[in-house]
Amino acid sequence: MRDGEWNVDVLVPGSWHGATSVLISDRRHNIVVDTGLPHEAHAIMKALELRGLKPTDIRLVINSHFHIDHVSNNTLFPTSEILCSLESYEWCRAVYSDLLDGRHWETLIPKYYPDLFDYDHALEMMGKLRKLVLRWWDPKRLGDSSQFRWIEKHPLPHNLESLVTFGHVPGHVSIIVHTGKQRTVIAGDAVLSRRDEEKTLTMIPHQRKQYQQDRARILAMQARILPGHDREFTTLSSEQ
Repeated sequence: MRDGEWNVDVLVPGSWHGATSVLISDRRHNIVVDTGLPHEAHAIMKALELRGLKPTDIRLVINSHFHIDHVSNNTLFPTSEILCSLESYEWCRAVYSDLLDGRHWETLIPKYYPDLFDYDHALEMMGKLRKLVLRWWDPKRLGDSSQFRWIEKHPLPHNLESLVTFGHVPGHVSIIVHTGKQRTVIAGDAVLSRRDEEKTLTMIPHQRKQYQQDRARILAMQARILPGHDREFTTLSSEQ
């Protein structure tokens, strides 16, 4: 690896129940993208240890968005800056707040999802999500407010590019890493999996049509793709 060139390494691979966590590193700086669920903290710490790193070695945490499975171990990195979208932060916190409203959540949630009732068993799906929120959601896990840097105002480090993929949630950001001859796309939940998206659907898209467009845009790239809830794959010009 040449000086100034990023290496992209999967710390915890994505699965239907857990999000992909990624390490981006060069000879001087280390960045973690998405930090997983609370019970995955040990796996992340072990993966870093195997690479000779401690949490204090992580300069920056990037959150693709603020769904629980992508942000719940931010507090592992108290000395890091946290780069994320203010739009996603505010939107996701509002959704979770309304899901926690035991009396009114069923009437509150549709305002966040214009296409909600295009899905079969929509409220049943939201009910399952609510159970996850009741179990896992804790704003304290997001990190201290002093750590946050909003991606709308703060640029990414060199050779990293943000791609706004807002079909999944408003403000969702995928990260394109330019590494020599190859691009790597850390897709977050803009691409849940290579195939069988319905099997890994952790939360229905905010806007279904836009989500499909975002997914197609990424899969049309010649790149190494790291989906949010699946193993990595490489595509030449279209989904294979």
